[in-house]
Amino acid sequence: MVSKVLFFIFSLVFCYVFSQHYSIHYYENEYYRQFNISNDSAWNYIRGYPAKENKRSKNKNCQLNKIVFGWHPYWCNGLEVNYDWSLISDLSYFCYAVDPSTGNPTTTNNWATANVVTQALANGVRVNLCVTLFSNHSTFFNSSTAQQTLISNLINLVQSRGAHGVNIDFEGVPSSLKTQYMNFLINLCNQFHSAIPGSQVSIALPAVDWSSVYDIPLIKDYIDLFIIMGYDYYYSGSSQAGPTSPLYSLTSSYNYNVCRSINYYLNAGVPKHKLVLGLPYYGYDWPTTSNSVPSNTTGSGSSRTYKAIRNNSSGYYTNSNKNFNTNSYVPYYVYNDGSSWRQCWADDAYSLGKKMELVWKRGIAGIGIWALGYDDGYPDLWNKIEEKLTTCFTQACVDTIFDMGGPAWNYYDNENYWYTISPQNASTVSLTFNSFDVEANSDTLWLFDGPSLSSPLLGAFTGTNNPGVITTTQPHLTLKFKSNASTTRPGWMAIWQCNIDNVPPVTSVTTIGEWKTQDFVATFTDSDNNQVEKAFYQVLDYDGQYWGANSKRGFFGDNFDILQPHWQIYNGSWTVSNGQLIQNDTTLANTNIYAYLNQTLSNRYLYHFVAKVTSGGTNRRFGFHFFSDNANLPN
Repeated sequence: MVSKVLFFIFSLVFCYVFSQHYSIHYYENEYYRQFNISNDSAWNYIRGYPAKENKRSKNKNCQLNKIVFGWHPYWCNGLEVNYDWSLISDLSYFCYAVDPSTGNPTTTNNWATANVVTQALANGVRVNLCVTLFSNHSTFFNSSTAQQTLISNLINLVQSRGAHGVNIDFEGVPSSLKTQYMNFLINLCNQFHSAIPGSQVSIALPAVDWSSVYDIPLIKDYIDLFIIMGYDYYYSGSSQAGPTSPLYSLTSSYNYNVCRSINYYLNAGVPKHKLVLGLPYYGYDWPTTSNSVPSNTTGSGSSRTYKAIRNNSSGYYTNSNKNFNTNSYVPYYVYNDGSSWRQCWADDAYSLGKKMELVWKRGIAGIGIWALGYDDGYPDLWNKIEEKLTTCFTQACVDTIFDMGGPAWNYYDNENYWYTISPQNASTVSLTFNSFDVEANSDTLWLFDGPSLSSPLLGAFTGTNNPGVITTTQPHLTLKFKSNASTTRPGWMAIWQCNIDNVPPVTSVTTIGEWKTQDFVATFTDSDNNQVEKAFYQVLDYDGQYWGANSKRGFFGDNFDILQPHWQIYNGSWTVSNGQLIQNDTTLANTNIYAYLNQTLSNRYLYHFVAKVTSGGTNRRFGFHFFSDNANLPN
C-alpha cells in the first residue's frame, strides 16, 4: 500500500514543479527533498530498487585522457557500488542547499557521512561539494555576511572530508545581479585556492545564457572548470516535443543545440582545457498532438532515466517504437498509450557517443554526467566512455561527418577547430564529400595527410570547391575548419572509409651454403606492399636434446620436446607430452611454473604461445604473466 502512495505523490509533484522552466537539477531536488532521508540504504526503498550489478567487463589498460565529471545526487546514494571509478575523474556530491538569508545550509544531504564520497576518495577521484541556489538571489547577493558565511562553511566542509573543492550551481540569476554574482565567484575562488592549495572551483553553466549573466573574460582565470549543462534544450514544459540534448538543431525555428553552446562559450572566452560538456542520462516523455516530428505537446513531460527506458516496464520503449532523428542526432520513441499519442526523446549509447566525439573534435576538457546512477545496472554508457574518452579511443572504419550545423542546418560564425580521423587497422583513409558549400574566400576547410596540422597539406577548400575524394598515404587524416564572424553556409557532409592492408608481408632468409659448423651470417629480407614498421626474428638451435633459443640475447623458445631445465616449478604437477606442457592437478587453485628471461634490447616485444585447457574439474583456467620480477607472488 505504501509503494502505491509514493508513486501517486511522485506523479503529483512532477506535474507541479515542471510547470516552471528550471534545470533538471532543480526539478528532481524539489521532488526528492520531501523524503528527508538520512540513511543511504533507505533510498533503495524510495527508488523501489537496490543497485543492480552491471557485470561490465572493463579493460584495465584503458586510462582516462579526458575529464569525466559526474554529479552524484543524494537520492542515488547506494548506487555507487556499480560505478566504474577508473572512468570517473571528478565526483560532485549534490548538494549543499544555500539559505539565501544566512549562507548556512538548509541541508547538506549527509555530506559528512555519505559513503559515495568515501569510496570516490579511496579510488583517487577528485571530489567536490555541489552548492545550489535556485531562488531569492537578491537576498543572498545583497548580504556580504551571507556570502562570507557560505564561503567559510564550504571551506570547512571540504577540508573535513579531505575533498578537493566545490561546484557552484546557481540558476536563474537575473542580469541585474551580474556584477554581484561575478564578484562573489572571484571572492570564492581566491579564498578557496588560498585556504586549500590545489583546490578546484567549478560552475554549472546554462546551455543557453539567456540573461547574459556570465562575464567569462572576468572570471576565466579564477574558475577551474566550466561545465555546460548540455541538456534541457527541450524540457518538461516545452510546447513542442524534442531532444533533451540535441547534437544539432531539431528545427530551424529553434536553433539551439550542443554544438552551438560549445561554440558560444569558447568564443566567450572559456579556455578549451577548462570547458566540460554535461550530458544527460535521462530524457522526457510528453503527450503530443500526433506521432509526427515535430509535434506540439498537450501537457507536461515527465523525466525518464536511461535505466527506466532500458527496463521498459511500461512496454512502450521497444525497438519497434524507436526512431532516430537525423536532424538532431537523437533517438525517440513514438507510441499511443490508449488515450493519446506520446513521444519520449532520450539519448542512447550511440547518440551520447557522438557527443563524446564532439569533445575531441572541439578539443575541450571532457564531459559531465547528470546523473551518475541513472544507468544503474547497464554497462553501455561505461563502455562508451571507455571507447571515446580513454587511451583506448577507437573510431569506426566507416562513418559520416558533418560541419557543426549537422546534416540539415548551417554551421556557425567564428568556428575554429581541428581533429584527426584515425580508424583502427587502417593503412590509409579516404574521405568522400557528398556536398560542400562554405562562404567563399572567408570560411575554409583544410585537409592534411597525417595526424597533425604539421602533416603535408592535401588541400584548402572554400566556396563550392568540393574536395571530391581525398585519400591519404597513411592511416590518419586531419581536418581543420575556420569560419569568420559573418555569413554562414550549409557546410559539408562527407563519408570516411578506412583502407585496410590485407596483403601479408614476405620475409626471406638467405645464407651461403647449407650446413653450418661455425659462426655464419644470415640475411633477412622483409618486403610488403605498404611498408614494414617492425620486424621480429627468432632463432632456435638443437643441442641434441631439445630445441631452444639464446636467452642471453633476450630470446626464448620451447617446442616442449622435454621439460627443459630453465623451467622452475613453484606449484603444481607439470610434465611434457606430445609437444605440450601439461598440468593435471585440478585440486590446486593457483598452479605456477616459470622461467626467467632478461629483455633490454628493444622497446617492443613479440610473445607467441599456444595453450590448451582441458579438465573435468572446476579449476580450468590459466594466465600468462610477463615483465614480473617475482614469479612466486599471488596473482
